[in-house]
Amino acid sequence: MTEITEGTWFAYQMTATESGKSRSDVSIEKYTIAKISADGGCIVVKNINGADVDTLETKADDGSCIFSLKGLEKRGSENMNTAFGHIYVNIYETPDRSGDSERVFLGKDNVVFRDIRTQVRDGSSLYTETRELSWTNMKL
Repeated sequence: MTEITEGTWFAYQMTATESGKSRSDVSIEKYTIAKISADGGCIVVKNINGADVDTLETKADDGSCIFSLKGLEKRGSENMNTAFGHIYVNIYETPDRSGDSERVFLGKDNVVFRDIRTQVRDGSSLYTETRELSWTNMKL
């Protein structure tokens, strides 16, 4: 079993759509685990397209030390095709599907391979952000 340690980074391709139409160019979001405390707290540096934009305070038990799984329920599992080959993942979703929703594809070693977040806007328009793990320095 491989552990996420200080210095580990994950790079996700992020795409945004609204009602099925592209809202922006693909961006690369790179998250570097700067510090993991003994109590499980993490400091993560977020970089978008080569520029540091934010420092996040997360938990070591969050997916990839980035994505909170709080409030999500396991809905199943599948063998998905990723940039790293076929990976077996567990699928977690928000329990209430009437409004905003999130779906996380969590693999072994607590690594998130895909995160999909959807919001209802103006009562009818669906805005979706999809993050797909594309690169990491962690041995998967």
